Amino acid sequence: MTFSTFPPIESEGNVVLSNEVIEQLGFNPNRSWQKGQTLYTIIQLGDISKGFGVETFTLNEIKSLVNVDISQFSLKDFGIIQFQTIGSLFDAIPNLKNEKIKTIPPLRDLIKDTQCGGQSQGCNLLNYSVKKITKDSQLASLSLNQLSLEQYKLSDIPGLSNTDLKEFNQWQQVFLSEIPGLNQVSFADFPNSLSTDGIEVAQIDITFSEAEYEAVKSISGSYQEGFNKSCFGGCSHIELGGNPLMLGQQWVSGNSQKVQGGNGILSSLFGGVEPTGRHPFGDVFKVVIGDIDETTGTVETDLYFRVCQKGWIDLGCSPYGIGPIPFMTFKEKDWLFFK
Repeated sequence: MTFSTFPPIESEGNVVLSNEVIEQLGFNPNRSWQKGQTLYTIIQLGDISKGFGVETFTLNEIKSLVNVDISQFSLKDFGIIQFQTIGSLFDAIPNLKNEKIKTIPPLRDLIKDTQCGGQSQGCNLLNYSVKKITKDSQLASLSLNQLSLEQYKLSDIPGLSNTDLKEFNQWQQVFLSEIPGLNQVSFADFPNSLSTDGIEVAQIDITFSEAEYEAVKSISGSYQEGFNKSCFGGCSHIELGGNPLMLGQQWVSGNSQKVQGGNGILSSLFGGVEPTGRHPFGDVFKVVIGDIDETTGTVETDLYFRVCQKGWIDLGCSPYGIGPIPFMTFKEKDWLFFK
């Protein structure tokens, strides 16, 4: 399973935080998406930091996992670079300290174009080391996004591909699609891989439509409300069997019931609620029962992701509101995972 294998999202949505919260956070995680958009263009690194530990990856480590040729990518393809200044780049890659500005093409051109009228001749700053340049606050604050980044290779910045993503300024707001090869990394290969400890199986015994008034033996819910949230007033669900521990237990459809979700400031997103469901593979995403066809005994499942952001302050996580993303289809008497 990789982020590139998921089908497009089936509904539009957005994340909108106040300017005050954005200022406290130190970066802007706001975004919007359309129906049909791919998941890896919606999810940011900060969203999966807690669950997957993605920020400890380097580009070379990603390359080794997916066999991608990173030499074909430009600095523009590495979305983190747009948020870097000379100073923040030095903070991320301290080994640049003794490198001369003239030996690093993007920094050379940035200094030349902004400080020397586009001329190399007579531009003494080009002979300065990176460390010396950063002693001047004005020069240190020069942003690399002033350059046409597509003209530079990743290798034009020494040490870039061997640096942990978390070392770069504002890494949290970079989309997965902006890190070469990341959307092809197997979930099993992330620093914190999917949790399969304690997974059990149960059989789908019977399917019920929303004509069923209640489900009081529920094993679905949320981290905030627990996973035995009863449903009343039109409760499409599946009844489980096959496993003595699950005999007669009910998993309610997320189409029939919404539950409280999220924590911290971000818990107010998506109206503060999420579809009822379970987390058989850990907290990166939520597995939700979607459409149930009682006449054919067919059960559709969906995945929902969330927004998590931590900068100078920890904003917590939103409810699981990024979805639905079609997952697996089951029939009565099929077996499914639960935890």
